Amino acid sequence: MNIKCLVFFVTIVSSVSIFAEPVVYGKIWITAESQDREASRESDLVSNASRLGIKGEARIGDGLLGIYQLEYEVDPVDGTADETKNRTLKQRNSFIGIKGSKGTLFLGIHDTAFKGSQFKIDLFNDLAADRKNILHGKNRMRDFLGYTSPGASGFTFTINAIRGNDGQGDEKIGDSKSYSLNYENQNIYVSLAQDSKIKGYDNSSISVQIPIKRHGIGFIYQESKNIYTGISQEGHIISLAYTLGEKGRLEMQSGSSDMKIEGGQQTTLGYKYYLSKEFQIFFFITDLKAKDVTKQKTINALGFQWNF
Repeated sequence: MNIKCLVFFVTIVSSVSIFAEPVVYGKIWITAESQDREASRESDLVSNASRLGIKGEARIGDGLLGIYQLEYEVDPVDGTADETKNRTLKQRNSFIGIKGSKGTLFLGIHDTAFKGSQFKIDLFNDLAADRKNILHGKNRMRDFLGYTSPGASGFTFTINAIRGNDGQGDEKIGDSKSYSLNYENQNIYVSLAQDSKIKGYDNSSISVQIPIKRHGIGFIYQESKNIYTGISQEGHIISLAYTLGEKGRLEMQSGSSDMKIEGGQQTTLGYKYYLSKEFQIFFFITDLKAKDVTKQKTINALGFQWNF
């Protein structure tokens, strides 16, 4: 099965290149981690959503571009990115669409508008200190139709219509939805976002990031309601980034919520150093506290990231 997946991916790359000269891109992102829990200590090498993808566009009419992307998670550490199915490759954002002066329409598998509205504030996205440890709503969905408006004076909006996923009967495209309204310029980023009936939750959030020259501060406030129980919970994240010299960056982040863990509080301190535009070395320490001490953990990590 693993060999078949690799052959399939190579075949796709070769075939598409004949027509559209695709861009091949990716990221290799590995950390050596030491994890301390109440009753144990573990160490391991971890791949942090390392990925390989191809994307491209081609003119298909007056003012219109056809766009596509195929992206898969890979695991250079143990070779199995999708452990639930024992597969070498795990599908990430993959879609086909049309882009023009009226916006972009695309179909496939993709991150929700709600998820995308927050990632700039989460400085440890895809790492062990990811916001998903304490907040709901970090979803990538199948059976996905998305639209993103063109920019107008810094404003954009995104609408997702997604096939229902609650298992309550005949699901159809649009039973679940995700929205975001975003404003961005050189000094500030603001996003209002909402999920409706996605993986059992209605989520809403406001996200703000303020660049201060080469530094920045970010804030997420979120409310999530369980659509089956009616119980609502709230949470927040605050992040700070401080540039040191020409190549260094100090990052701090703190958040709390009962959504995933009762009494959940996560605090992280990290530093990254850019050896080049493509290559960085980094470390972080994150402490996750909870009312149940068996769910508490502290992780120390040192890693490398290569973007291509």
